[in-house]
Amino acid sequence: MSDEEDLTSAGVPWSEVLEFAGNDVEWMDGRHGPSRLRLPSLTDVPIPDVLHRLPCLHDQRPRGSKAMIDAASARARLRGACPGAWLISPYTGWKWAKWPSRDVGWLPSDVELPPGLRVPARNDFQ
Repeated sequence: MSDEEDLTSAGVPWSEVLEFAGNDVEWMDGRHGPSRLRLPSLTDVPIPDVLHRLPCLHDQRPRGSKAMIDAASARARLRGACPGAWLISPYTGWKWAKWPSRDVGWLPSDVELPPGLRVPARNDFQ
């Protein structure tokens, strides 16, 4: 694929994205794709109870364009993952999870979720 065909969502060739911004731009564009990590079955690690109690649209959730970009990237990353899967955004440090309804929503940082259901933000991290 030529640089002209391989553009960011802002229309910038990936070859021109500055190194210091590369990880953030990859996250914002969803270039990382869905996680390839195989999570445990829901019988082994059930959906955390807190996801049945908290609303997906939490009252304290971040708002604005940065939150919208981060939420879209988290949805892309958690696509295909089971309910209960969660991640921490490399862009904002916010926690996002897939609810039993299969919607993706923000969680306060003090909410504990099972490490076995955590999805890495990138496929190259182990």
